[in-house]
Amino acid sequence: MKLKQLIIKSIVLLLLPFLGRSQYLEIGITGGGSNFLGDVGPYSFDLPQGYHAGFLMRYNFNRFWSIRAQANYGLVQSDDARSSIALRNERNLSFRSVVREAYVVAEFNFFEYQPGTKLWHTPYINGGFGVFSFNPEAQFDGNWYELRELRTEGQGTSVGNSAPYAEASSFFIFSLGYKFALGSFTSLAIESSFRSTYTDYLDDVSGFYADPMVLENEVSLLAANLADRSFSGSDKENILRGDPSNQDWYIFTGISIQFKFGELYEKCANFVGN
Repeated sequence: MKLKQLIIKSIVLLLLPFLGRSQYLEIGITGGGSNFLGDVGPYSFDLPQGYHAGFLMRYNFNRFWSIRAQANYGLVQSDDARSSIALRNERNLSFRSVVREAYVVAEFNFFEYQPGTKLWHTPYINGGFGVFSFNPEAQFDGNWYELRELRTEGQGTSVGNSAPYAEASSFFIFSLGYKFALGSFTSLAIESSFRSTYTDYLDDVSGFYADPMVLENEVSLLAANLADRSFSGSDKENILRGDPSNQDWYIFTGISIQFKFGELYEKCANFVGN
């Protein structure tokens, strides 16, 4: 046996006890509902109003720790009509937005977890960071309109003090879940993941009402109509339309199924045995 190969096999042999048959890759798919917490609609947990679906990859370092990358496509939406807050009911705003996101999290199992053994289930938590794109829309006279280009709070007009908001942002994410092994190679997880975003415009609402005449003259009549959909219809220029002190949150709750893609221990053991 060549000296180089002997050295490599000796190192791998020394590492095998530390691998503990626990380092492996999983791939999976996920789907479920979505909730929104922001300036529009109920500011409390409610039944999911949207949906999401995605793809994930998880690398398990040992029976407690793993790292996970995930990409999702989803829809978040909310409506002041569903709120128990009287001021929101009267304001009468609503929106929907497609979100496309990607993130990376570190994940911790509370119990030792190893599919195909007696260690077949565990609660877990994770946390990390991600990025997402969004594009809020609202319905008017039966049609849906993109709100960013309408500059409903006067962005980029003679009365606006800011440019139109960005169409992408980032977030801090943390999740709570429970996973179950369905055998040696398949597992199922139930999870709620909470995103604290770095934008207050996921719902197109943050600051003050703009002068409706300025919106009509410098943008369009449609912009003025969608900026103020309140039942009172009174002049609200320079009155707060949202709450600029709080950023928006959105939540995905769903089920995922994962498949074990390979196990490092077995590969190393086979290498040493050859």
